[in-house]
Amino acid sequence: MTTLWLILFYVPIDLIDRGFSHLEVSILISFFPLTSLLLLFPFGIFADRLSPKKLVIAGLVISAIFLLGLRVVSSFWGLLLFFFIGGIGGSLFRISLSALYYKFLGETNKGMKLGFFSGFMLLGYGLGPLFGGSLVMRLDMDSLLLVAFFVLLVPLFLSLFLEDAKPTKFHFGAYRKDILRKDVIILTALVFLLATHLGAEQTSLSLFLKHNAGLPNNLIGLMFGLIGITISVLAIANGFVTDRVASRGRGLAPLLYLGLLFSGLCNIFMLFPRAFASILTLRLFHVFGDSTFLVSQRVTVSNLFLAERIGGNLGLLDAIHTSGMFAGMIISGAIPGYVLPFVVTGSLAVLAIIPAIWLKPKF
Repeated sequence: MTTLWLILFYVPIDLIDRGFSHLEVSILISFFPLTSLLLLFPFGIFADRLSPKKLVIAGLVISAIFLLGLRVVSSFWGLLLFFFIGGIGGSLFRISLSALYYKFLGETNKGMKLGFFSGFMLLGYGLGPLFGGSLVMRLDMDSLLLVAFFVLLVPLFLSLFLEDAKPTKFHFGAYRKDILRKDVIILTALVFLLATHLGAEQTSLSLFLKHNAGLPNNLIGLMFGLIGITISVLAIANGFVTDRVASRGRGLAPLLYLGLLFSGLCNIFMLFPRAFASILTLRLFHVFGDSTFLVSQRVTVSNLFLAERIGGNLGLLDAIHTSGMFAGMIISGAIPGYVLPFVVTGSLAVLAIIPAIWLKPKF
């Protein structure tokens, strides 16, 4: 995650500086999740029926090809091809590693385990822009891509030591029965609506910080480093809170709704701040909501699905999540400016709480 966001966060700025329009940048960046949208569910099935360890390794190798490819192409269509390749590598790595983790999760302290897993994933989301912001002040994008390639060799080496899970066999109709339950459908709807703001973040947040707030790249990187560290700590803390709530026999729905509320409202309030301190404060409250929802959602997933079919079901949920990101990217490209996309996607998250409460899912 650190390596991925080392690049993805600064690519929009580089593409705008090279003369691409905001709509073209949105299309290019959106191809990353669009590829995932098409492939996450089949990749999840592969993780159930094949070797998830080997799939993790394959995802990292394809991601390395993506980084090298961005160095050798400059046309819109060439970049589109390699963003497609990058989406394949990223989705194959993410779903296979997540499925492998869930398969060894066990039945106790799920919140703590998933909180740590989510926390370190989110830490990468913050450290990538932090390191990238320092490097991009000294290096051009081609050099930054080369640095990211060599950094990626570290997780590639570590993946060789993963414990593998045995493949399982079952009828594909079992996935359909898992998915067509009311609780699962409501959860997927909430995941989709929350994820729209992530698409807005990926295409517009760095541009908002640079052009609306006037922040230099190193301060942009510092902000995301602080946000990443905060959200990772919050995710771990939320893991313990989730375990405490579950141990008392209570459902996790209130935590999911609390996360939606904080995340959505703080995105709506992006209308107001322009200084580094005020933006940082608002984004820290925002990631409290994101981390609360994410950890509660992951524990809910572990309760809703059997471990032997977790790969395919995780693949579907990740595809829903990715489709939400894709929708947010299109919204971001279609709506003028770099602020209104956050207002629109934040409103969707807040408004989703009312019908969810009315439908009373058993989370």
